[in-house]
Amino acid sequence: MKENNGWNENLALVWTHMVGPSRPTISELAVYTKYAHILMQAKKRRLKLLILGSTPEFRDWGFEENMEVTVMDCNLDYHNAIARELRHKSILYGGQGAEILLLDKWQNLQAKNEYDIIIGDLAIGNIPPNELDNFLHKVSIALSDDGLFLGKSFFVPRNYKPIHPRELIKHYYEGPVYHPYSALTFDLTIYSLDENYMLSFQKQYHELEILLSEGLISSETMSYFNNVGWNHNMKFSFYVPPVELYEELLTRYMSIYCIEYGIDVYSPNFPLYIVTKNNSTVFKK
Repeated sequence: MKENNGWNENLALVWTHMVGPSRPTISELAVYTKYAHILMQAKKRRLKLLILGSTPEFRDWGFEENMEVTVMDCNLDYHNAIARELRHKSILYGGQGAEILLLDKWQNLQAKNEYDIIIGDLAIGNIPPNELDNFLHKVSIALSDDGLFLGKSFFVPRNYKPIHPRELIKHYYEGPVYHPYSALTFDLTIYSLDENYMLSFQKQYHELEILLSEGLISSETMSYFNNVGWNHNMKFSFYVPPVELYEELLTRYMSIYCIEYGIDVYSPNFPLYIVTKNNSTVFKK
């Protein structure tokens, strides 16, 4: 995650206009909760949770599950602004279940055998490609015995053929009524990647502008993308690696216990990785 490349208060102000897949959903949290409960029952103690970023859904989840919550974020302005979305404000002010803040880049994680769960939503895409291998190594070191690394991100699926935006919007209007952001974002993202699997949000938005100029997308549908930062707030690139590359890097240091999915319209393209320390005694295949 890059400190001065858009992760700031302005982005926090537009972030709440987003829906899944750009935020954790109830169905995804249900999956994570299932495995957190397994770990709680095995450990018989309060779990230590590290959240990559200031995601309010995860912070509230950690509080509700009585975990010791640490938030790692490199931008204090973003962290402070997004806190308005928390349902449990006491975690900010030294009340019961108060969270700990680590103000640093995720790539600088230095903990050892400390966290029972490390979780991040779309975290992988915000790690520069040349730092991803080392980041995953640090995650493996930071996890406690039997610890879990959880989360989703954008990956290019195996044997995936990008869909032209004209075909994408045609299928959207022919199908059931879904939230446009949830239904269109994944395929539009993959179509907009460059040869290095990097996404420019401005290019992604420009593809929608072309559809609008051609009369293929309605102004009402377009309105769902006008206030989510693609056209002006997100001045950074986002990494979308092929899924086989990510899994190869991941399994250098940890083990994929299983892959689950939520039940949202986009969920088939967003594997929820349940990843463990090697030789876990709780999560044995």
